[in-house]
Amino acid sequence: MTQIIRIGRLLLELIYRSHSTSDGPIAQQTAPQRQPVNPFGKTQNAQPRSIKARSGRLSRGKLIGLLQIVGIGGVIALAVVVSRAPSAPTSSAPAFVRPAVPTQTTQVRVVQPSATIHQITITANGSVGVRNYIDLTPQVTGRIEEISSALRVGGTFRAGETLLVLDQQDFKLRLEQAQADVASAQSNLLLQQAKSDAAIANYALLNPGKRVPPLVALTPQIAQAKAQLAAARARADIAQLELSRTRFSLPFAGKVTKSGAEIGQLLNTGKSFGQVFAIDAAELVVPIPADDLALIQPASGRTVTFGNQHNSYTGRIERVSAELDSRSRFAQIFIPVTLTAELQPGAFVDVRIQGPELVDALQVPASATQANGSLWFVKNDQLTRHDPVLLGRNTNGSIIQRFDYAQGIVLGAVPGGTAGQRVNILGNNG
Repeated sequence: MTQIIRIGRLLLELIYRSHSTSDGPIAQQTAPQRQPVNPFGKTQNAQPRSIKARSGRLSRGKLIGLLQIVGIGGVIALAVVVSRAPSAPTSSAPAFVRPAVPTQTTQVRVVQPSATIHQITITANGSVGVRNYIDLTPQVTGRIEEISSALRVGGTFRAGETLLVLDQQDFKLRLEQAQADVASAQSNLLLQQAKSDAAIANYALLNPGKRVPPLVALTPQIAQAKAQLAAARARADIAQLELSRTRFSLPFAGKVTKSGAEIGQLLNTGKSFGQVFAIDAAELVVPIPADDLALIQPASGRTVTFGNQHNSYTGRIERVSAELDSRSRFAQIFIPVTLTAELQPGAFVDVRIQGPELVDALQVPASATQANGSLWFVKNDQLTRHDPVLLGRNTNGSIIQRFDYAQGIVLGAVPGGTAGQRVNILGNNG
């Protein structure tokens, strides 16, 4: 405060001095006291002049200067007052205390599952495929003479149905020739046997009681005739077989996926002209993770439900792949299927595999599992963490090993939740 009074006195003295200076005469100069501006000018022209006081301009400038001095003084006074302000409340003045914000207890929902029997269910997606495709390859060479309408792409054929017929003329002639060779060999055998009988009778008349030598009995000749007859019969059988192969058929019912056969086309032995697959070779292929496969072991023979939003089918696992896929690291299971209008090779279906039943286990909803795979449960109105032992899964969530969950298992995430945090249970879901 003393500093403010001192500054005020200085400002008053400055104002007083400025007023006293502005009210006195400024100055007057006579001609003798004033030197001429032009030294070459005439002296007789020099007249005494008085300098008039410019009181208006000077008083205005003084006023501006005074206002600046007052402003600077005010700023200095304000700075002194602020610097002298007390930084902390005195003991006599009451201190201001910010009211504390009341903490809100976290609200959670819990579930209290029952330890009963639960069945593992694995859901996956699969596609209908074919175990193997078969190339159509003729066993004889010939030109196509007839062709069935079933031997077209998409055609369906029965087991043993004739799909095409080759020109049979050459094969019939070969069969006739083979049959003639058979007849000739039979005649030769009969001739050798007759000669042998005559030779044996003559030898007995000439050499009674003696054994007939083989050469006399024509034993080698008869054996040769029998061999020739067997060879002729074999050639006849081959000719007959080749003639039968001019009618092309398959021993199973199937469908045609590729066909390049046309009437008049020459087919060569061993050269493919189409592709088919057996209807009973269709199967459902389902890739599943190795972890899921371990939950349903043994997998073979387990019931599988598959289909789409329109129809549902049931089947059984026939076999499991011997190794994991090199890229996806998934195993594959195979389920035989019967082809229908919807179940065609390449069709995708949703699959549900029924696993074993688990006794004395807990069914936990998917919303109860936290991001790190653990569970929160409430004990004494406090959060407690539990790392469950996963036994399996189904459409309702995870199936875990039984444990004492006290007041219930927490549903949903608990942002910022920590072990021991007090919570308030909103409700229970049984």
